[in-house]
This record gives sequence, C-alpha cells and structure tokens, in this order.
Amino acid sequence: MEINYRVHVTPDRAFVKISSKASYLNCEPLRKFFEEQTKAGQKRYIIDFKECTSMDSTFLGILVSVALKIRSKQNGGSMVLLNLMGRNLETVCNLGIHQITEVSSEQIKDIEHLDELAQNATQSSVGSNTVYQAHKALMNLNDKNLKVFSDVVSYLEQKKEE
Repeated sequence: MEINYRVHVTPDRAFVKISSKASYLNCEPLRKFFEEQTKAGQKRYIIDFKECTSMDSTFLGILVSVALKIRSKQNGGSMVLLNLMGRNLETVCNLGIHQITEVSSEQIKDIEHLDELAQNATQSSVGSNTVYQAHKALMNLNDKNLKVFSDVVSYLEQKKEE
C-alpha cells in the first residue's frame, strides 16, 4: 500500500512530506493528523511538496481550513508550503492559497526520520462532509473561488438534505 504522507512533529512545528498524489482518495489520515495537532496546540505547519505529483481541491480545501484556523488563533500560527513546482504552484496561486500561507523553497535539514500516516484501506478517502467543508473553505477564500466552487458546494448541500 502506498504511503502518501509522512510526518515529523516537534513542540514548535509539524512537518509533512507528501509523496505522489494528494487527493480525496487518500487525505483522510492527513485531515485527522491536522485536526489532532491543532487541538493539541500546534500552530506551525511545514508541508513539503517536492515529491507531490498532483493535488485535488478536497486536499487543498483541507489545507485552507487548517491555515485559516491557525492564523485566527491568538499569537497566530503559520503554514509554509515548500517546493511547490509546476502545476501545483500554479494551482495554489490561482486559488489564492499563497495569500494565507508562505510559499518557500527553503530546505529543512534537521528532520531525521518521518513517521508514516497509515492508510487504512477502508478509511483513507474522506466522507462527503469533509469534501463539503473543504470546498466551502476554498469558496470562502476569495470571490474568484466563490464562482468556481459554488456549484460543487450547492450540489453537496443538496445531497446532504436528501
């Protein structure tokens, strides 16, 4: 089974390394990791995209949700996106995510080992509520995204009511 997310946590930051594709099919363990770390008081996240081949809107919406949550706390936190290249960088900029995060190419040298976020085959893809929340976060980020994601959010709202 492919491991898409590896993590290393210290008292002052959580480092995430993404391998291959980051999508709704595999991002539930990462969403749970962010939720647990944020509840535990973590305010600084560094995410390395060097080995990330693609990412979808659900994954990006989860990042936006976390970035906004930690920024809104007293003594606000930060999210650094490392080694974004090509289409991934273009997507982050087109959606305005670079305005609430820091995009950097700095090298992190003091990470000795990374723990794998296990992919439980039955629980790796996110549920419809997570997909809804992720797209709502993207939609609320700016007016351009409002137009792009409003149909998706409306569709998911209708599905929730059924």
